[in-house]
Amino acid sequence: MTFIDPRPIFAELSVSSEFTTLLIRASIFLLIVYQVTWTAAKLDVPGPFFAKFTDLYRLIVVWRRDSHDTYLKLHKQYGDLVRIGPNCVSISKPEMISTIYGISKGYVKSDFYAVWQNMIKGKRSPSLVFTTDEQQHALLRRPVAGAFALSTLVEFEPLIDSTTAVFLTRLDELFAETGKVCDLGTWLQWFAFDVIGELTFSKRLGFLERAEDVEGITKSVAANFDRCSVLGQMPWLDLLTCKNPIYLRFFAKPVSSPIISFGQRRLEERLNDNEGNPETDLEIPDPALRQKVLHSALPNKPDFLSRFLALHEEQPDVVTDRQVLVYLFANINAGSDTIGSTLRAVFYYLLKNPDSLKELMTELEDAVAAGKLSSPLPTWPECQALPYLNAVIKEALRLNPALALPMERIVPAPGLQIGDHILPPGTVVGINPWVLHRDTRIFGSDAEEWQPRRWLSKDAEKVKYMDHHLLSFGAGKRTCLGRNIAMLELVKVVPALLLRYEMRLEKPGREWKVINAWAVRQEGLDVFVKRRES
Repeated sequence: MTFIDPRPIFAELSVSSEFTTLLIRASIFLLIVYQVTWTAAKLDVPGPFFAKFTDLYRLIVVWRRDSHDTYLKLHKQYGDLVRIGPNCVSISKPEMISTIYGISKGYVKSDFYAVWQNMIKGKRSPSLVFTTDEQQHALLRRPVAGAFALSTLVEFEPLIDSTTAVFLTRLDELFAETGKVCDLGTWLQWFAFDVIGELTFSKRLGFLERAEDVEGITKSVAANFDRCSVLGQMPWLDLLTCKNPIYLRFFAKPVSSPIISFGQRRLEERLNDNEGNPETDLEIPDPALRQKVLHSALPNKPDFLSRFLALHEEQPDVVTDRQVLVYLFANINAGSDTIGSTLRAVFYYLLKNPDSLKELMTELEDAVAAGKLSSPLPTWPECQALPYLNAVIKEALRLNPALALPMERIVPAPGLQIGDHILPPGTVVGINPWVLHRDTRIFGSDAEEWQPRRWLSKDAEKVKYMDHHLLSFGAGKRTCLGRNIAMLELVKVVPALLLRYEMRLEKPGREWKVINAWAVRQEGLDVFVKRRES
């Protein structure tokens, strides 16, 4: 029997290496064409060319730390809707707030927030801000909401006074009496950290007394914002890096965040020493200030940590050991950086606008002369009654919202129509407070200018309309739980500083530098401080 050798036949049918290369290149080309065509056609929204095809565009924008300015320019160029990614649209249209952030509208947080979730013992442990599950958010919020109520927080006013007294003493010693330049921006953040320490742990964390970044925690907070704000633009990168299962199993620490570790150490200190309130070694020469740091002046009320631990005892299945750490993380992370940012804005804009500063000083001095404002440490009710002071703070919150990226949500079924644009379900949308707060349709033709008097208009409906569009603390059911803490600090410390010191910028003609990593940080608030004449 004769067999036919098949090799010559298959040799003729074999694919040459040149053809294989051509086939691979053609496949890649067709894949790119499909991807480009699909993403470009999916959303009919104007925007930068490369944003149609890749989220790398918005990652680079955030990486540069100037996204607040970039997105403002994009909206001026393209209008109310700007496509900043293949499936992501930045919206700056006043009437869309209630649609996107309203209660029971079905818009849930995007995976941008999942990037910020901490890992504790290999498991995700989202805080109130960063959970994307609405049921989980309700479950986490319910036990602690009462602790953040204004009626509860005003009972802790002596704690803020105590920290303010130490703050003023340190400014006296290091700057007012020496003539040295004060990096006021840094000191304001240290003040905010120590206030959170008082409210959370019943003791300052030592920033003001030691005049340093305790355990490098402010750098850790800044680094966390820097990293997560960038990875949040392409959340899958977080799964390949910080939350990679292999990394978590073999290399990660039990607690992934240095901020969580910081809170854990404070928790251990409390458990080892139940007294909580330390003696201060700082001498306070001013008698009016000295009494504010005495132990007897502190309220006999449970601090946040005591409340968290009590909830853990009462509801161990809901408020677990891990959840106590998550609550502490939220207080430390949000309660310092964002409040520090707003305080810096208040003083920067006042010092850059002498007429505004003069008007505020007149209001404060007249109130003191009339016996309506305590000095050196005003009370919460007294400060609430000062219209221009409150207008100044509100204007600072408008021009400098502490968080300045689109607050991302996912469009639910059946989709969202805005004018002629139809956004299908699954589209990521968000309103950027930095952009919306400069909308002339809401705040007038001078929307990009510092003008506190806009909040004192006799047109009550206009003021109400502006208030409704102020997103400094978010909107809807996900509004920041720490809003009352922020306002309590802001309205008290601003008059305390202004009544005690004359301030001037070291370099009046220099603009400060704004760095945006979702949380807005500023550099360049160097001032001279001088004690006012009694």
